[in-house]
Amino acid sequence: MKIFAFIIFIFLSGCQTLGTLGFIEEDPRAPKKVDRSYPSFASERWSKIEYPPLINFKSEQDKYIGNHLLKIVNDQVFRLKDNSLIINNISNGRELSEFALESNTIVSGVSVGYQTFVYSNSEGDIYAHELSDGSIRWKKSLQDLVISEVLITSRSVFLQTSSDVLYSINLRDGEIEWTKSAQSPLLSIRGTATPYFYEGLIFSSFSNGRLAAIRSTDGIQLWEKPISILKGSTELEKLMDSDTTPIAFDESVYVANYNGSLTRFDIRSGEKVFSVDFSTSEDLIIYRDLIIGQSNDDEIIAFDAINGTKRWSNEKFMFRNLSSINLLNGKLYFGDLDGYLHEVDASTGEILGITRTSLGAINQVVLNDEFIAASDFSGKIKIFKIF
Repeated sequence: MKIFAFIIFIFLSGCQTLGTLGFIEEDPRAPKKVDRSYPSFASERWSKIEYPPLINFKSEQDKYIGNHLLKIVNDQVFRLKDNSLIINNISNGRELSEFALESNTIVSGVSVGYQTFVYSNSEGDIYAHELSDGSIRWKKSLQDLVISEVLITSRSVFLQTSSDVLYSINLRDGEIEWTKSAQSPLLSIRGTATPYFYEGLIFSSFSNGRLAAIRSTDGIQLWEKPISILKGSTELEKLMDSDTTPIAFDESVYVANYNGSLTRFDIRSGEKVFSVDFSTSEDLIIYRDLIIGQSNDDEIIAFDAINGTKRWSNEKFMFRNLSSINLLNGKLYFGDLDGYLHEVDASTGEILGITRTSLGAINQVVLNDEFIAASDFSGKIKIFKIF
């Protein structure tokens, strides 16, 4: 026994020596270790646990189910459970309403607005319900997958399909008002973006790496421009999907794409003001004179909104599979693969706080002025009060 223990000791010592000498390389894409010395900034208020089945036979379309489980509107949490939409009071978890949905394979999440909630399923059906009593208002079968959230305005519903078709659908009767099709690339492995409404225009980015500005009332296209230039010759190198929802401020619209750039366009002419290297599939944030985004490697970077220069970057969360980043009162909030919630100063990129939760890998974080709602891949949902 002593001989065996001695052999194990020699083996472990040898491995340590090899690592010290550089013969065993560390994984450069290993998740950065979390610094837990920062103070907590939130306390748990209530939770819901929806356990998934032990055996789950999912189709290719169903892999998107669970991407958008949560939404906060004012002081209410909207959450999906099987084929129901449940509305809870955000402060105490009291159930306010439960509405039966027309499908249990919802892939777009539920969008809420103008006394309506809208969703799509894996069969390409779009449903609109009355928010007051949950009754169905209309159904439209597009026979095309919609995996990003639907945009609701006072007049229309705007959505983009996985085959790069943008639809404008009348909010009241479900009739198609106009469509816009983009030429899809030979290779596309990302998702789709949610359309963006600003000053009577719809801005939509497509899997071919282009941004279009379209009049919301009649579908007339004002311009369409590439977000970035091609950087290679193979189809994989040409992969430039834009899953990022455009954002606009004043006379500029900003958008980014995968394996591409963060680009600022003039809203009226479509002229490119600046374009800087930046690869992302997540949405951007505007804060004061900054455009903030997270790279595909989970580096958080703030760019100058005027000229595109880098103002700050934070590499301490790289490869931690971050959720989307949210902005509240000058602070950034997001979750990671180990169930931590993080708080970062939006002006400087400095870490302000960390809250440990009992969640697994966090896939969604949403918030309002007081509360954070977070979900993980197992179906757990927790609500936290911000200090």
